[in-house]
Amino acid sequence: MEKVKVYPYRWVVLLSTIPILAMTNVFWLTFAPVTSVAEKFYQVSPLSIAFLSMSYMLVYVIMAVPASWVVDTKGFRLAMGIGAAATAVFGITRGIFADSFAIVTMAQLGAAIGQPFLTNSMTKVAARWFPVNERATATGIGSMAGCLGMIIAMVLTPILNNLYGFEGMLMLYGYASVVCALIFILLSRERPLTPPGNTEELTNKLNIKDIVDVLKKRDFKYLLVCFFIILGVFNAIMTWIEDVLRPKGMTPDQSGLIGGMIVVFGLIGAVLLPALSDKNKKRQPFLVWSVFAAMFGFIGLTFFSNYTVLLISTCIIGFFILGMGPVGFQYGAEIAYPVPEGTSYGILMMSGQLSGILFIYIMDAFRSSSGDMALSLIIITVLILAAFLVSLRLKESELIKGLESHYEPDSNNSERARQLVCDSGKRLLRSGYVSGTWGNISCRVDNNHMAITPSGMEYEGLTPQDIVIVNIHDLSWQGELKPSGEMGLHAEIYKQRSEIHAVMHTHSQNACTVAASRREVPPILDDMAQIIGPSLRVADYALPGTGKIIKCTMKALAGRNAVLLANHGAVCVGRDMDEAFVTCEIMEKSCRVFIESQFLGGSIPINGVESWVMHQFYLQKYSKQKNKKVSG
Repeated sequence: MEKVKVYPYRWVVLLSTIPILAMTNVFWLTFAPVTSVAEKFYQVSPLSIAFLSMSYMLVYVIMAVPASWVVDTKGFRLAMGIGAAATAVFGITRGIFADSFAIVTMAQLGAAIGQPFLTNSMTKVAARWFPVNERATATGIGSMAGCLGMIIAMVLTPILNNLYGFEGMLMLYGYASVVCALIFILLSRERPLTPPGNTEELTNKLNIKDIVDVLKKRDFKYLLVCFFIILGVFNAIMTWIEDVLRPKGMTPDQSGLIGGMIVVFGLIGAVLLPALSDKNKKRQPFLVWSVFAAMFGFIGLTFFSNYTVLLISTCIIGFFILGMGPVGFQYGAEIAYPVPEGTSYGILMMSGQLSGILFIYIMDAFRSSSGDMALSLIIITVLILAAFLVSLRLKESELIKGLESHYEPDSNNSERARQLVCDSGKRLLRSGYVSGTWGNISCRVDNNHMAITPSGMEYEGLTPQDIVIVNIHDLSWQGELKPSGEMGLHAEIYKQRSEIHAVMHTHSQNACTVAASRREVPPILDDMAQIIGPSLRVADYALPGTGKIIKCTMKALAGRNAVLLANHGAVCVGRDMDEAFVTCEIMEKSCRVFIESQFLGGSIPINGVESWVMHQFYLQKYSKQKNKKVSG
């Protein structure tokens, strides 16, 4: 069905990000496996060395929003370029001035600034280059790169320190960071020639309202709670892993192996779980079951002291916690739409960094006088149980659900819809509500598809074969012709309002006049109150074909069957094509009366309550007469 192109170079772009993503995590944990060496080398306290790793969490909290703004406003290539440059420049600085703790600390903070620019870009890379059914996999590979960096830091750092000394080890990491940055800069590209059949091009730029909007979404709030608990707990456990295991009789070597296996199995999970999520076209079940399985891992870590049990428990924690991360980030990007991907990722990641710092101090506060962390582990297990209960309330992503319907829609329904859209386009043209190639019309085919006019073709010459069948969930389409650039708006109307079966976007003269004045039309006629609703609102101005116009239009269309688009035109909807056309007529008539009444001192509207009652009466009285399938 899809007439979209995905480019093999997408894998080159994705792979170009792996070295620098791994390197930022190497820098994060560089000092963790050689803490005692670093203490002696710089003659400082263990807390001072620990700060070098914790600085990444602190800096992320500060830089997450600015980094997301760059990702969503300027593109991932510039954002990751900034992150790569920061990693390389400050990585070399760490090596050159390795003997100065003050300069190394400043360089570590500088490298930490680069991390959010790198990590917050991964969902944008996936959205720019990959179709919906490959995006969790792409994000998972990015997460795998982070796990790989953690493994390198934990395993390779002590080896390099023994071979080349502490200063030599830092210098080698500096050289490696330059190479990794150059790989990304030389091989990455911002976007393919054509989008991969998705809604990414419709996303608007980051602003504060985006953050407010996404935090209002029910499922995103539940997901945020889950990430706050799960990422925070994971960060805290990784920080205190040796202190957690020592009271259970584990030697440093055993603790090191257990910590390493968490990351190794996390790397496997970060590849396998997102791939399974994409293959099965499911997000929510993978999130729920991952939290459920991780809960048993934490139970084992909390209540058992046997080495084998602890090893198995921590492997389960690593596999499912790190494995669910990319699935959760992709799910967040899908349910946050049309808020940009970098914004949703940044909010989720920032919550985990904040809670990580909080839980690190909580675990330390509940440590017993002997150093045992049993009470802290019990608290953490209860928190994971709470996260599981919250995850049960998540609903499946509408975008991924749409991929389950990539079957060919019923041919009879499709042909009737094409004919209906073609005839209605010519009807609008004769009425003067559209002209040339302006405006667009669509008709619902079924719960997953719509028929819509093509882009750039005049109505007079349209044939049913020219009408494009589009999947309303991922905007892939049938046929050789490209659908209208406003297909995202039509699709959103069908997704949010199941009773609507026809949408008309017009540029009639009187409606455009009122839209240009940006004045809401009160209920000045009884037929307007019945068919359109208690008023005719004006949606805030936005560029055509953008995510912003979708958001503004849907907000103004709530509880109405028509809306004016500021300085643009109008959108009318109906339960069938006839009703949508009548709505266009009533809207144009109401706008004309509104304009002319201004010359007589202004119109006197119908009482707001009465107009609302008339609209509800109309909807209820005629709703049983409207065919829920394609009709004329």
